[in-house]
Amino acid sequence: MDTRQLIQTVVRRRRWLFTRLSFRKLWNLATTSIEFALRRETMLSKPAFVKIDISPICNLRCTVCVHADPGEGPLLQKQVFGKDHKMSPERFQEIIDAIKGHATAVSLYTWGDPLTHPQLVELCRIASDAGLQVHASTNFSFKWNDDKIRALVESGLTHLTVCVDGLSQEKYEKTRVGGRIDWVLDNCERTVAFRNAASRQYPLVEVQYIKYQHNLDELDAAKARCEELGVDEFASFWGALHNYADREPGSYEVHGPKATGALPGCYWPYYSMVVKWNGDVIPCCEHRMASQHADSVDARSFGNIFEKPLSEIWNGPAYQRARRLVSKPARSETEPELRENFCDGCFVIFDTSIRDNARWASEHAWEDVYSSDESRPGKSVRRPPSETGLPF
Repeated sequence: MDTRQLIQTVVRRRRWLFTRLSFRKLWNLATTSIEFALRRETMLSKPAFVKIDISPICNLRCTVCVHADPGEGPLLQKQVFGKDHKMSPERFQEIIDAIKGHATAVSLYTWGDPLTHPQLVELCRIASDAGLQVHASTNFSFKWNDDKIRALVESGLTHLTVCVDGLSQEKYEKTRVGGRIDWVLDNCERTVAFRNAASRQYPLVEVQYIKYQHNLDELDAAKARCEELGVDEFASFWGALHNYADREPGSYEVHGPKATGALPGCYWPYYSMVVKWNGDVIPCCEHRMASQHADSVDARSFGNIFEKPLSEIWNGPAYQRARRLVSKPARSETEPELRENFCDGCFVIFDTSIRDNARWASEHAWEDVYSSDESRPGKSVRRPPSETGLPF
């Protein structure tokens, strides 16, 4: 994520990032910013924003995701998602106890849809009772009754992001494989209605309209429809036609480290922490994405939060090396241990050929990468590498 995208994201999510701030939280955030500017490797502050993937399970097979059809590539065939891959409330409480009073917000997703977790309401309440802003992002393509919607509204969830890839079913399902746009819109409408009927401030509902060449003609109508439903925010941006696995280290060339800037090249190792459902900690959710749930693949975890205290992981060797690497990427050429870090090869701090492995919807049509399977409506089939130019 470049600086412009970062600013846009912060502005769009300002209400859940910077609400319910206490003096301790402000102090922690200010200290983090100073330590970031000073390129400190050992932090006095604690992570300000924490992502907890309460479950990596998802109900859809979106084309961009690690949940895409396993037949699309060898790394996707190695993905493992078990029915028991869900963080328990007791384990979740341990993490919240470690970050409350310092962190400002917690997101309850990374590679899965949090609404697949049967105890989501309880988890939201735990985080909310700890004074945290609670964020969840979902495809919202679930056949939920009123009781489940009402429970979600009353759970303490403060910000709900709903992803939409089109207004008609035909165009929506091209990328949200297996989804139902009528369920999504109905759930949005009832969420807002129940919230307003109860005179509650939260959850704020944000719709993200992911733009593709095939759904641009529905953008204005979708925005109008969401305004009718009463959603609080409507954002649109171009989507990706490649898969996360296309941009995995080893599938592109690394030409060398980027020049050292006025500030470290990446903010993630300073401000944030990502915790997987089993407690494994990684510094971000934008690198090595297809490795995190793949069998027999090195995910390069920084430690397990259920086995070591958060503070010990936060200032442990892996995090210190990550900060050392993003502060001055050229160190990777003289310090071999940095090449074993999670951040090695990341396009944010290294010059790479990763753009060759990307197909952005602003420049390519869905048909450039996928085709429809007439025998199975709603099934997107990826074209072979000889046609797409992508790695697998």
